[in-house]
Amino acid sequence: MRIDALHADGRHPLTYCTNVHPAGDLDEAEAVYRDKAAPALRNALGDGKLCLGAWWPSDVAFALASDQGRLDAHFALCEQLGVVPSSLNVFPMGRFHGDRVKQAVYEPTWASEERLSYSLAAATALASLLQRSGIGYGVMSSLPLGFRGAGRDQRPVEAHAVNVFRLALALEALEKKTGVHVVLALEPEPWCLLETLQETVTWLVDEVMAMAASGGNEAAARRHIGICIDLCHAAVVGEDAIAAVSLCERSGVRIGKVQVSAAIVARGPDGLARLLEYDEPVYLHQTFGRGDRGPFVDLSDPGLGDLELGTDEELVSHFHVPIHWAGQGALVSTKDQVVAFLDFVEGGGLPAGTPLEVETYTNPSIAEELEFAARYLTGARG
Repeated sequence: MRIDALHADGRHPLTYCTNVHPAGDLDEAEAVYRDKAAPALRNALGDGKLCLGAWWPSDVAFALASDQGRLDAHFALCEQLGVVPSSLNVFPMGRFHGDRVKQAVYEPTWASEERLSYSLAAATALASLLQRSGIGYGVMSSLPLGFRGAGRDQRPVEAHAVNVFRLALALEALEKKTGVHVVLALEPEPWCLLETLQETVTWLVDEVMAMAASGGNEAAARRHIGICIDLCHAAVVGEDAIAAVSLCERSGVRIGKVQVSAAIVARGPDGLARLLEYDEPVYLHQTFGRGDRGPFVDLSDPGLGDLELGTDEELVSHFHVPIHWAGQGALVSTKDQVVAFLDFVEGGGLPAGTPLEVETYTNPSIAEELEFAARYLTGARG
């Protein structure tokens, strides 16, 4: 099935985020591109120059930004494979496979110089690669400022807005130098400083854009800072991702990309019992109910284990599951919301050129998810 026109006509580049595959350094990251990502993209999308959803931890980003030889070799490999890393994940700054990460995945925060310099290094390398590839747009998804704290008591501070604004100015200068438009897309996530799409849009407009306007740089901020809509995250906090697209358009906030992902839904006491079996020591699985049912910071939260869930009540957990998995019985997924959003995209609801990136870092068989999304975006749903 040849659907590389999805990328070639610039409507909605489709890819998957390679953070599902552990990579200890740049060599291992390139092996992932060669052995897993490129074959999966080619199988699902056919021929043509395809979008690669790259994950660059800090050492990879700094190596590519500072070592011209490594950058040249990396570009040559991408050319050989027929992929362009135009969708970048710079959310986890370090490794997050195997060992316990939990809330440490949100460090360092956007209030730190480390986060700013890492993001700028990634943008610098990205712009250089895209310039050589003849691609004028790239997007980097990043964390929603930081973690709220176990007590949900922390809030964004001025330093967060200052550093995001500083990056906007750097990205503006980078575009003037390279001709490549790079966007930083903040990705709201449950239990984070920017938890919902609504909060993120409001914070960007009231804090970052207002700060930029006071310095005469609002246009630069609006051009280079935006939002990443993660369908799993939206489902967990009870948001309508399709409505969020309209909110962004009304607010003048750019949608950098969409993470096509699904969450687990537990129905009633049987669903809760099965959900608790998913508790594991590496990742944080924030779990939300409706009304007074939560939120819970993780599946290990004692309050969740003690909860008496009614038969008609549901909990939604930040546990990424395959987007084509509907679930069974009392434990299902938010697949229906994913499908509704893909139908919305196919109907022209999403701004042209916005990348769609399947992201399920708990599922090594992500190539199957890419094929599922590709079928929906071309109407071949059999």
